[in-house]
Amino acid sequence: MAAARRSWEEEAAADVSGEEEENILYDLLINTEWPPETEVQVSPALFLLQYIWYSPAKFSLPAGLVRLVSKQINWHLVLSSNGKLLAVVQDQCVEIRDPNTQWRRVAWSHDCTLLAYAESTGTVRVFDLMGSELFVISRATSFPGDLSYAIAGLIFVEYKASAQWSAELLVINYRGELKSYLVSVGTNQSFQESHSFNFSSHYVHGITTVVYHLGHRLLLVGGCETDEDGVSKATSRGISAWRVLSGSPYYKQVTSYEDDTGTSLGFLFTLFIKLVGQDGVFKMSLSPDGTLLAAIHFSGKLTIWGIPSLKQQGEWDQSDQPGYDEINPDWRLSTEKRKKIKDKESYYSLMDVNWWAENAVILARCSGALTVSSVKTLKNLLGKSCEWFESSPQVTSAHDGGFLSLECEIKLAPKRLRLESRPGEEDEGEVDSDSDDVTSAKARYFSYLKQGLYFVTEMERFAPPRKRSRTITKNYRLVSLRSTTPEELYQRKIDNEEYGEALSLAQAYGLDSDLVYQRQWRKSTVNIASIQDYLSKIKKRSWVLHECLERVPENVDAAKELLQYGLKGTDLEALIAIGKGEDDGRFVGIIFMYCVSAENRKKREARKHQELLLSVNFSKLTLEQKELCRSRLKLLSYLDRLATYEEILGGPHAAEQRYDAEFFKKFRNQNIVLSARTYARESNVRALEILFTYHGSDLLPHWLAILSNFPETTSPHEYSFLLPEACCRHDVLMILPWNEQKHREEDWCENPQCKMIFEPVLQDEDEFLYETHPELLKYRTTKLSIDLVSDWYWNRTQEIENYAMQVDCALSLVRLGMERNIPGLQVLCDNLVTLEMLIYETGCDLTLTLKDLQEMKDSEKLRLLMMNSSDERYVKNIYQWMVPFLHRCENQSPGLANTLFREYLVSLAKEDLKLPLKIFQNSKPDCQQKIIPDQDQLMSMALECIYSCGRDDQLSLCYDILECLPQRGYGPETDITKTLHDKVDELEQILSVSEILEKHGLQKPVSFVKDTQNSPEQAVKLMIRLTRHTGRKQPPVSEMHWKGLLQDMLDMQQNVYTCLEPDTCYEIFTESLLCSSHLENIHLAGEMMHCSVWSVDPPVGVASKGKPRYRVSYEKSIKLVLAASREYFNSSTSLTDSCMDLARCCLQLIVDCPSAIQDELDLIRALSYLEEFGLTILPLQVRLCSDRLSLIKDCIAQLPTNYKLSAKLLGLADLLRVAGDDQTERKGQVLILLVEQALHFQDYKAASMHCQELIATGYSKSWEVCSQLGQSEGYHDLRTRQELMAFALTHCPPGAIESLLAANSSLQTQVGSISVNFSYISCEYLLFIPSSQSADLLYWTTAKTMKVLSNTTTTTKAMLHAVSDGQWWKRSLTYLRPLHGQEFEDVLKSSSGTNAAVEKQSCHPFYESLIADSYVAEVKSFAEVLLRTGKLAETKSEGEDLFPATEVLLQLASDALPNDMTLSLAYLLALPQVVDANKCFEKQSHSALSLQLASYYYSLQIYAHLAPCFKDKCHPLYRADPKELIKMVTKHVSQCGYADWPEEIATLIKQLYYYNERLLDFTQAQILQGLGKGVDVQRFTADGQYKRETILGLAKTLEENVYNIALSLAQRYSVPLWEVYMTHLEFLFTDSGLSTGEIEDRAQSLGLFETLKTNPEALHEHMAKYVYLGIEGIDHQRLLYYFTLLENCGCSEFVKHAIKPETHIRLLKKFKAVAPDLNYKKLTDENVSPLGVLQPILTSQNILSISKLAPKIPEKDGSMLSPSSVYTIWLQKLFWNGDRKLIKKAPETIPEWLSAYDTCAKYFDRDIVTFIDDITFSSKAVTKLSVDARLEMTNKAIKAMQQIIEKSRKKSSEDGMDSAGSTLVTYEKALNHLQQSLAHLETLNHRFITCLKNSDQEMLQKYGHLYDLSRSEKEKIHAQAVAMCIDGQPLDMIQQLLEVAVGDLELSPREIVQCAINKIVFALR
Repeated sequence: MAAARRSWEEEAAADVSGEEEENILYDLLINTEWPPETEVQVSPALFLLQYIWYSPAKFSLPAGLVRLVSKQINWHLVLSSNGKLLAVVQDQCVEIRDPNTQWRRVAWSHDCTLLAYAESTGTVRVFDLMGSELFVISRATSFPGDLSYAIAGLIFVEYKASAQWSAELLVINYRGELKSYLVSVGTNQSFQESHSFNFSSHYVHGITTVVYHLGHRLLLVGGCETDEDGVSKATSRGISAWRVLSGSPYYKQVTSYEDDTGTSLGFLFTLFIKLVGQDGVFKMSLSPDGTLLAAIHFSGKLTIWGIPSLKQQGEWDQSDQPGYDEINPDWRLSTEKRKKIKDKESYYSLMDVNWWAENAVILARCSGALTVSSVKTLKNLLGKSCEWFESSPQVTSAHDGGFLSLECEIKLAPKRLRLESRPGEEDEGEVDSDSDDVTSAKARYFSYLKQGLYFVTEMERFAPPRKRSRTITKNYRLVSLRSTTPEELYQRKIDNEEYGEALSLAQAYGLDSDLVYQRQWRKSTVNIASIQDYLSKIKKRSWVLHECLERVPENVDAAKELLQYGLKGTDLEALIAIGKGEDDGRFVGIIFMYCVSAENRKKREARKHQELLLSVNFSKLTLEQKELCRSRLKLLSYLDRLATYEEILGGPHAAEQRYDAEFFKKFRNQNIVLSARTYARESNVRALEILFTYHGSDLLPHWLAILSNFPETTSPHEYSFLLPEACCRHDVLMILPWNEQKHREEDWCENPQCKMIFEPVLQDEDEFLYETHPELLKYRTTKLSIDLVSDWYWNRTQEIENYAMQVDCALSLVRLGMERNIPGLQVLCDNLVTLEMLIYETGCDLTLTLKDLQEMKDSEKLRLLMMNSSDERYVKNIYQWMVPFLHRCENQSPGLANTLFREYLVSLAKEDLKLPLKIFQNSKPDCQQKIIPDQDQLMSMALECIYSCGRDDQLSLCYDILECLPQRGYGPETDITKTLHDKVDELEQILSVSEILEKHGLQKPVSFVKDTQNSPEQAVKLMIRLTRHTGRKQPPVSEMHWKGLLQDMLDMQQNVYTCLEPDTCYEIFTESLLCSSHLENIHLAGEMMHCSVWSVDPPVGVASKGKPRYRVSYEKSIKLVLAASREYFNSSTSLTDSCMDLARCCLQLIVDCPSAIQDELDLIRALSYLEEFGLTILPLQVRLCSDRLSLIKDCIAQLPTNYKLSAKLLGLADLLRVAGDDQTERKGQVLILLVEQALHFQDYKAASMHCQELIATGYSKSWEVCSQLGQSEGYHDLRTRQELMAFALTHCPPGAIESLLAANSSLQTQVGSISVNFSYISCEYLLFIPSSQSADLLYWTTAKTMKVLSNTTTTTKAMLHAVSDGQWWKRSLTYLRPLHGQEFEDVLKSSSGTNAAVEKQSCHPFYESLIADSYVAEVKSFAEVLLRTGKLAETKSEGEDLFPATEVLLQLASDALPNDMTLSLAYLLALPQVVDANKCFEKQSHSALSLQLASYYYSLQIYAHLAPCFKDKCHPLYRADPKELIKMVTKHVSQCGYADWPEEIATLIKQLYYYNERLLDFTQAQILQGLGKGVDVQRFTADGQYKRETILGLAKTLEENVYNIALSLAQRYSVPLWEVYMTHLEFLFTDSGLSTGEIEDRAQSLGLFETLKTNPEALHEHMAKYVYLGIEGIDHQRLLYYFTLLENCGCSEFVKHAIKPETHIRLLKKFKAVAPDLNYKKLTDENVSPLGVLQPILTSQNILSISKLAPKIPEKDGSMLSPSSVYTIWLQKLFWNGDRKLIKKAPETIPEWLSAYDTCAKYFDRDIVTFIDDITFSSKAVTKLSVDARLEMTNKAIKAMQQIIEKSRKKSSEDGMDSAGSTLVTYEKALNHLQQSLAHLETLNHRFITCLKNSDQEMLQKYGHLYDLSRSEKEKIHAQAVAMCIDGQPLDMIQQLLEVAVGDLELSPREIVQCAINKIVFALR
């Protein structure tokens, strides 16, 4: 820091002195230092003149105030009331915890949630904790540069009058104007001016400062002093107290006793004020307990006042204040600051005041001096001198033993050189301190005056010389001054490397000085000097030994010196001193004797050593002595390793240059076996040799295993001297041992007996060597055997070849082993030689391995050798590659070479004979060097090769091989020579057959002929293929060719295929001719056959003239001809196909035409018939058709007239052999088909003709068609019909007799009815009733019809008179005014076509002219006749068959209503029961006409019942206006009510009301239809439910007219207004598309909630069911309004959810601010985990706020979330995904994961277990993190938990809280859980688990993964073991799993097997 900091000695001296007021031992810390700011320097006088001259305000501020404020630094800071938040106002910005400028103000709210910031213009801005600006309070009037509007006081006051406002903000400017604002934050953040007040009447010159006393609700106001008489001392000093009132005038001045008594200050004081100048209060500060007020004045005075009495407790003028005139010593040292001393009086003033405690104040001066002074004596409690800061520091009140200070260091930029200055400029150079006397204050004042005159007059004579502007740099820093303890200060001195002061402090307070030397030791490099200076002065033995053991110097000499130093402190002297208890834990036994010669020192040490060794009883060593021995042992080990490292580096001289401290640090602690393995893998042969030499006892048992770690690519010659070697000693072959050496003699602590005492358990340090390669375990031995070494050479060779694919290295190792007399390597060497030849010479596959070669057969090796040989070098390669290989094979197994060679030749011959031919050509009898020297072997191999060849294009090569064979009689003969020659002759015959086949284009391998020569079946197939192949040739071959083929076939049969007869060859030849598809060949075949039963073979002489001398027999010829013709027939597509001619030609070869031939010819003729009938069908389908009669059916069905071609159809049936050979059956079946077809076309004549023919033939099966014709009404020949029925009755089965008799009887009746007279032909009406009801024709007359209707005559006649009025219906339509006049006419006109909807009045054409716009229908008399008919039928049956008149009349009325409405009404009036008319009305589609007709009908009936009018004459009732009639009747019955009416009339009245209501509904529906909303008018009229839904549907609109119609309809049809409002509110939320604010405004304007509040339960149910589901979870504004609505409507008690609307509102307000992307609906969903919803939105910036809300959020089980659970899921997210602030990106590497863990560890709580389990035992953790990383994080978590437990214990012991016990238990459980996790993680490096994870089997990998995740929990281990047992894994593996798992699981393999069996049995049940 720039300011001077006082040393601690003053504090210590003051602390020890024991004075009455205890001094403060403190320390200074820089909390924050902001980046430097640069600006151009402005003259302060210039600023003052500008303010005085240009200020537009009439109000002037006190000069003292302006002077002091201008000296303040530009930034401001203010501390919150709880001391936890700091606001700093900077020049450009506002940030929480950082400052602002001179005339600005900043203040915290009482609850520390709001920050108010006032600009110099008086504008106030309010911020929240996140730095978001909430709102701005602007000044109504202000002037630029008028600082009187700046804010002097900015105070938050608690406001409890209304929940709407959070606080009250008081804003007071320097003029004394106070304004109060009510402030609201949250959803409706705003402000509102509450009241105003003005202190100007009490403070004429304005106020200067204001503070608020919360306890007394007092405003303490400071201003200028006054000279009024009769005021108190406080008032005269400018201080007054004002009580805050709740109402007007809001503030009342509190008067003291002095004010009331009118005490006067006297004339002298008033005179003093006038002479000296007006003083005033600059700043005030309340003490922590609120009983004292400290005030500093313009003059530098300090006053202390009692509160609330404002009685002065103390007063010190500036000159009375201790140390007021002290100057910062640094000013004298700095050229820039030296000029301040010239004006030092201006720096004496107090600039800030605050409270350290109730009895001490913090004072800050303009000079930068800062003191904590007693309020009684103003003594500096910090010591003798003040603490120096930069000028005008600002201070806060003290909290937790410290306070903060803001200072600004100002530096001038270096001046430019004189040459760089521009003309006319003058340096603003600083005057050296030596010229202080020259420049006087008077000169400076004249200078300022001159500048002022220039600004006033702008005259050049007063213009000051131009000066270059200087750039200044401002460094702001926040410093904290805190009281501290000697221990803390001591530690901080050490941390700051102030070692001298730290040692003095340790001496003064009796502290441990080791800490200083320890820090110096660790800061310095290790050498002899540092050991003497620092390490030797450290007394703690354990620490010194730890440094000797753990610290690794940077050079080899220092490392050796440090280890030797440690050894001297662990020698026997120290051991004995510890045993005697004389050391007190100090490092003893170190004596530097550099002056004594080395030889004398050595003798003396040896003698002393022996004496001391005898005095030690190693069996009774203490734990501390044992630890010393272990340290010595480790130091000796490090010293040995250092010596080894020197040797590896090349000796001491080379070690000085090449020494690597980091490597040695690793090497000295590294397992020596691991080091050896590492050097082996690095191929560092020299280093490995040194390790074997100096550490042989540890390494030689693993000799072979270490050698196996050399890279396979390293040549064995490089490490050949490390390979084991055998020699023969005493006739015994044995391995030579290694020559070992030692660095030094054995130390006393390395004695085995001594070593066993303090290190009883020897760790197995070589286990890792065999974990990944357990197969090397067999080589671990201290004494190697010959067999073991031989086995190692074998395996190592295979490994080299397998891993490196370098055969030469593998072969080198084997040969080196053979050179070193290792037996058993010859076979391996041979294989490697072969492999080398394959890889490096033959160009074989480079991926071929030794293992592959060893698995190959020798024949495969041989083939592989010759595989890539070219044809040119083939023979040469045989001698170069094959022959040596065969020799090696022969050496291994005699006789093997010939076998391999034969197999090789045969394998070649199977694919190609080209290469075997080369071998045979080089083995001819006349060759000098023969590959196959033996002739018998040559012939046998040649025969085997030719017969093995599977190709059919090698015939020429076969002949070439045949030429290579020796002739019969050449060379020596053996027992098998003759047999081999016979086989060669047979081969020639077989080759001749192959040649014939090749000549005719049918190539076959020689082996085929050989294999088929004795098989008749194969021989026949070959002959057929040969002839058929010739027949398919294009162009066709000639007759001579065919004859030549026949001769070749006979030759083949005679030479080779003797298993065949010659006849067979002729038959095959003839058959092929017939099937050749050529007429010439067919004719030639005819010459080869006997074509008739009388044909005989020609004489021998005739046959010799060119005709065949042999013919095929007659029977065989027929078979051949039939087979060929059928083949041609079946392959034909139609009759005209050429194949059909070939079939016919084949059949015609047989001259006598037997039956089989004739059947085939008839079938061909039948095809032509089928074609004539138009039936398209394949010939093959005709042959395969089993039911030939179906073909006749198809022919008949082709054309309607085909049934008439009976003769042709019968002929076709004959050709098709229908019904076989039964002619009668065939004809009967065909005729039945013809009759059925004739009946279908009502050709009764043809049907009768065929039936007569069937009757004539007596075909009984035709009875059915005869009965059908007999019953045909269209057949008028009754006599024939009688005959047909008689035949049917004769031949029908018994079951059909009854029905036939009934039909026959009907026929007889019909015949008899012809003579009946038609007495009613002249009748007026005729009605034909269909035969389904009756066969009779009934006739009625008009007279009888009128008789039936006589009872309705009077009524109908009266009704008809009503149509005389043409406007009758039109006037009726206007009743109840449904559509008002012309609109209805338009509707009627719009309809066209039928009048089904009854939209027009229908009438008979006779009345068309009487009714305007009527609907005229055709006159239909059928209905009347039907009615007449029914009545007549009823009469005829004499009343037995009653005719249903009511149903008929209703049907007639329904049918007549659209066509003739008058007639329809007449039918209805004729009904026996009046109300039956409803059936007719309800059937009609509702329209205005139909509904008015119904009302008119019931009005008539009611009127007629009340006043009967049925007389013979027409009653005027039916001429009355229907509208008037309906109106009159309705009015009459309405006035009289229902009580007095008879039941019959009451029913009619009810119907009248019903249809009047329906008519009104219809009218309303028409209006709805006019809206265009898709309303079904008729359904609206008829369906009440639809009506209600329609009204509610109309309420879902934003159109005002539609909404008003819905309200009116609801009122009309009694739909509750609550439902309409609810529906509209639902629509606003779901489908309106309005924003939340617009919904709120509309609902408010419509006044929905006054009605909806009446049923809060239904409101909540409806809102939850229909509205809440449609709100988006992230639409917090909409959700907030939703729950606010429920709360305001009183729905809280009906909410079943755990969260009530009030809580929802609070949560949403918070989440809206801190987590706008949160899906709040999912968060509060009972089926969704809230933690899962929270995790995606949690960040480091909102975690604190959300965790505070956690206790209000329910879990799925109903419990509430805890803040720790929220922190846990955030930590999981932070760890895995990172955070934009804490962890910039998601970790990827292990260091990044560990760093992420460290970041998360800062937030650990009791839920640490959940977090640790997630990052160590989840699938993601297992996949992404290594085991070491998981171990390290678990270790860190355990340490953290242990620290938490320790702190909790201390806290519980200090506080004595009972609840701390349960907390400790929870922490202990968490610690046990983490220790279990750590133990489990350590087992993951176990060999068994490693083998599972690294296995190639997916199942074993799964087991390893499951174990990793199990955490050794009993349930998971048990489940995994059972699964392994069920999967069939061995019990040994399950046992290993149970043993590896951590803890006492109490599980055995037996229990596992039992559980698995039970599980299987349960699954099988």
